[in-house]
Amino acid sequence: MTKTMMLLLAVGGFSLSACASYTPNQNAAIGGLGGAAAGLAAADLADANDSVKVAAALAGAAGGAAIGSNTGARRCTYADGTPAPCPPRY
Repeated sequence: MTKTMMLLLAVGGFSLSACASYTPNQNAAIGGLGGAAAGLAAADLADANDSVKVAAALAGAAGGAAIGSNTGARRCTYADGTPAPCPPRY
């Protein structure tokens, strides 16, 4: 890796650590943007055509939003959405 890439990764790590006090909606938005960027970057590295890049960005945004909205929430639910008891040390 080049020095520039290492610097960008370090800055990205520090910027993500500032997300600790955001609401679940804000985390979902940040996760969606990050996921879309990651999907687009992966498709671009694979030299995909434009329609694949759009699909990869949408899939990354959906995954990032789903993960981001549940980050730090510490809520457990069953598959149908009803609240469930969380396991010990969750």
